[in-house]
This record gives sequence, structure tokens and C-alpha cells, in this order.
Amino acid sequence: MADQEVILITGTGKGIGRYLSEYYLDKGMRVIGCSRSGTDLEHKHYEHFACDVGQEADVLKMVGEVGRKYPKVDYLVNNAGIATMNHMLLTPLASIEKVFRTNVFGTFLFCREVSKLMSRNRFGRIVNMVSVAGPLKLEGEAAYAASKRAVESLT
Repeated sequence: MADQEVILITGTGKGIGRYLSEYYLDKGMRVIGCSRSGTDLEHKHYEHFACDVGQEADVLKMVGEVGRKYPKVDYLVNNAGIATMNHMLLTPLASIEKVFRTNVFGTFLFCREVSKLMSRNRFGRIVNMVSVAGPLKLEGEAAYAASKRAVESLT
């Protein structure tokens, strides 16, 4: 297990995260994934955590367990994200807080905590997913676009 590359991907419950998990498993990597709920992805080199990426306690618990179980984490893909489709005048504050908690704060928390694991081996690569929603100025996606621009700036 020490020579096998380890990748941690957030938001692996469906969509891009699920695809990336399957892709890297096919490449022979150990994949650690998470989503707010369980998964039906079963593979001997896949481990799934139920984790709300926007909750610091969840992230600390998950990354702590990963750090105890695996000698290294080579790659982190911050893929988890949510969107809200409302005109800005109709967007409740709770909606934008949820979007930023997941998209921005979740990315920050995983970067911070997984970087600590990566520093043990003096190697690591991090990919933070952003979106074309910002430059395209899509109607109804102001909160989502702003959150992804914040991730871009953080990166």
C-alpha cells in the first residue's frame, strides 16, 4: 500500500466526483471519497466517508482518520459543490451561506487539513474545481458564480 498512489476526492456521491473515482480506480490508485451520504461504489481500493465538507468537525474527523490509516495522500481534488438558482433579489441569505459553506469553506478546510498530511512526505498536489459560471454570467447563478470565483482566488 505504501507505493500505491492515494487520491482524496470530495463530492464522490455522483456526477464528476463519481466519475473521477472510477477513473482513478481504473488507473490503479487508492481512492478516498466523501459525500454527505453513503455510496454504492464498491471497490477494494475505494473508501468512502460520510462528510459534510462545510462542517469543520466532519472534515477534521475524516482527515484525521485518513491520516491514521494511510501513510500518505498524494493528491486532493476538491470537487464537492452545490449551486442555487435564484435571482439575487429572491435569494435568501441561508441559501448563499450554504453555497459558500460547501464551495468555499469546504475547499479551504480540505486544503488546510490534507496539506498537513502531504507535508509529512514532502509531496502533494491539489486541484480545486471552479466553474464557467463566472465568466458566462449565467442568470440566476450569482451566489454560485461568486463562490467559485472565491475558490479560484483561494487557489
